Amino acid sequence: MEKILKERKKQRNSIIKEVRTFAKKVKRKLGKVTIVLYGSYVRGDFNLWSDVDILIISEAFNNLRFLDRYELFKNEEKPGFEPKPYTPEEFKQIINKIGWKEALKDKIILIDDYKLFNEK
Repeated sequence: MEKILKERKKQRNSIIKEVRTFAKKVKRKLGKVTIVLYGSYVRGDFNLWSDVDILIISEAFNNLRFLDRYELFKNEEKPGFEPKPYTPEEFKQIINKIGWKEALKDKIILIDDYKLFNEK
């Protein structure tokens, strides 16, 4: 059992490291950003079919249709990454919705240039 737990921890840490690298590349490309990892990889209850949930907030998405935003970082993401791109204004509107409150209860804040998360 201990061997299995060590392997899962290793898998989780590997994904978190990949997301940190992704976040740095996205910041270089978009400038000011807030990037948050949330979901099963943060909680530790991921499985073989889990995606890697990444919230990306940037003013670079202003005046872009939602689906067109993915073009700004598509070369940086890895298979299984599931980025959600929002402008700061859009995020401020959705953060109080119950689904997002629940989803972001467990999170790893990678970059918070917009100071949207007042955590230490």
